[in-house]
Amino acid sequence: MLSAQTARVLVDRARKESDPAVRIRLLTQAVKKAPQLASAWHYRADTYRMTGNYKQALADYTQALRLTPRDPFRYYARALAYIDAKQYAQAEADLTKAISLKKNYPDFYLYRAKANMAMEKYSSAIADYKRYLARRKKTRDISVALAQAYIATYKPEEAEAELADLLERYPQDPEPYFLMGRLQQNAGNQDEAVSFYSKAINRDTDYASAYRYRASIFKDMGELEASAEDYSRLIALDPQDIFYNRRGLVYEEMGQLSKALADYNKTIELSPKWPIGYTNRGYIYLKQKKYNAARADFETAVKLDDSLPTPYINLAGVYWLQKKDKRNVYRNLEKALKRNFRDFDSLYDEDRKGWMFKGINKTAEFRAVMYHD
Repeated sequence: MLSAQTARVLVDRARKESDPAVRIRLLTQAVKKAPQLASAWHYRADTYRMTGNYKQALADYTQALRLTPRDPFRYYARALAYIDAKQYAQAEADLTKAISLKKNYPDFYLYRAKANMAMEKYSSAIADYKRYLARRKKTRDISVALAQAYIATYKPEEAEAELADLLERYPQDPEPYFLMGRLQQNAGNQDEAVSFYSKAINRDTDYASAYRYRASIFKDMGELEASAEDYSRLIALDPQDIFYNRRGLVYEEMGQLSKALADYNKTIELSPKWPIGYTNRGYIYLKQKKYNAARADFETAVKLDDSLPTPYINLAGVYWLQKKDKRNVYRNLEKALKRNFRDFDSLYDEDRKGWMFKGINKTAEFRAVMYHD
């Protein structure tokens, strides 16, 4: 009994203490003196969560729940820690349990919606946001989340309504313009999408996602210089392998092979186990008639992922261009076909891959291999 009283005093002292280290020390003493005192475990978990030690926070919340398994707010607290730790399925489960114990508490629905958004369970998120909004006012962040969910679930009218309201209330906020761009791009309205992405960038010159999607549209529209410029801005903000690779594709289409090669080299440097970088670099080597280097890259791509058809198509091209080796040409084409290569027209189009098979692709034998089914 005395230990329990001492433990409660330690908990009270800890709750008044501003230094997290001191709080943890006091609460550790409390749980040692009274291991059945759920509040001590809970408040120590809160402190661990505040300091970013999610593993220990989750362990302490779990111990508190063992002692008080019918307390919805302890499930809620652990769910928040799971969200911090990006363990969204566990967070959703805890919030569902909390809701079963106390159905009318709005924040349970709000945070379950956030967990579902993170897991891309957009319909469930929409339903929970609506349950939350039955008792609380809509905030800017909820409107943004709802717009994102409506876009993801192909509900353009609902998304546009949310975004129109956001644009009216927050005319200098870049995110609604960006999301309106996504909505227009999904609808195939490229010019309108570019306009909205540009408005987002005008309001935030470091808006990486707007550069990303605008660059993609510029490439599709054939505005290659604008696309390369946007990818360059994006890389300055977020130097990922995928963005170097995409800029490389733009440079390649522009005929600037040395710049494309440099970007593919960077792609491989950042992700040496990603086969796409080797496939694309090998294609540049092939265009430069560096056949041994090209073959080495395509063979590396195959070793990294044997399911991809494109490296086999390109290997067939190497064998034809370098050696006029029909046997290995057809052997690699057959491997590509077994991996579901179906873009047959590209092998006859000299603006695509047909240039690799010039001469052989006019033969009945070549067509027999390609269309043997």
